[in-house]
Amino acid sequence: MQPVQTGWKRGDDREELVNREWLVTNGLGGYAAGTIGGACTRRFHGKLIAAMPAPLGRTMMLNHLAEWLTDSSGRELKLSGDEHGKREVTYPDLDFFEEFVLECGMPVWRYANDQLELEKRVVMPYGQNTTYVIYRLLRGGDDVTLNLRPAVNFRPHEGLLTDDTQCTVRANGREIEIDESPEFPTLRIALLGSNARLEEHPVKVEHVIYRLERSRGYEWEGPLWSPGVIRIALKVGEDAGIVASVEPWDVVHSMDVAQVLDADRTRRNKMLEKAGVDDDFAAQLVLAADQFLIRPTTRSADEARIAAAGDTPRTVIAGYHWFTDWGRDTMISLEGLTLCTGRYREAGAILRTFSNYVRDG
Repeated sequence: MQPVQTGWKRGDDREELVNREWLVTNGLGGYAAGTIGGACTRRFHGKLIAAMPAPLGRTMMLNHLAEWLTDSSGRELKLSGDEHGKREVTYPDLDFFEEFVLECGMPVWRYANDQLELEKRVVMPYGQNTTYVIYRLLRGGDDVTLNLRPAVNFRPHEGLLTDDTQCTVRANGREIEIDESPEFPTLRIALLGSNARLEEHPVKVEHVIYRLERSRGYEWEGPLWSPGVIRIALKVGEDAGIVASVEPWDVVHSMDVAQVLDADRTRRNKMLEKAGVDDDFAAQLVLAADQFLIRPTTRSADEARIAAAGDTPRTVIAGYHWFTDWGRDTMISLEGLTLCTGRYREAGAILRTFSNYVRDG
């Protein structure tokens, strides 16, 4: 079964591009999330929020990715939008952006006009703090360049929108490393595609606005820092894009794009088979449930004690984007997330994990 859910299509209200959100998770508590149109409306939106061991916990590592195409004439087609300063929110090129869908839970953006057709996918390999942002030109000429400007503001998941980001960049061919301070891990970015290169031109993006935080009365404005623009010459049928990770380089390079996508589809299909669902709506619920079941990595001592007893620590994220795990929420949701979806082994592991925290009845 390959359930498909349409989230937006050409002709729909453009405001839905900043109102509707997508989420991809990695089974560790880390995630990637954003709006369909690309603007970060929450300070929790980003392409890589890594789940790190204590004392860091979940950490914002890659905030935003500005995306556009150019051809030999210099014409630009925006693939994503943003919102900062006094300027109104910007949107993708609405004459090019065709639709957004979830294919078996994986977010897919489709762009098309008379000359070009492009697909974009976001996937996180299960069990890794790694995000693949993958583009494929399906139709078009040989003069199309993909331009990506990554922007960062390394901070704890709940941290303030600091104004003092000063990063060091090391570029070695298709490998880029960005460091801010010893407090945070190194952000590694691998480039995918023909002639992919980073043109270093550091800039500070001022006054990025997170409109949902403003409506909630929280800190809602802050800067980002970008090392430059990644430029990739697109070829029909060839994958291009970036791999953003805090894993070592050997892990980053352990799988190619085809292997990552195949592994993700295989895992999702196994979940649907185990759950025994036979319609798209039930399949979407099974896939959504999986996002909340994680192997925790942030409480190293506790998890080591559980593992030493021969068990696998498992828990439940109480809610994205800001919650972690809570005993009450876990027990309330346990039946629906695990028993109703055929994941009995994980249900047992969750109960045994929480039994280590029982105090005074």
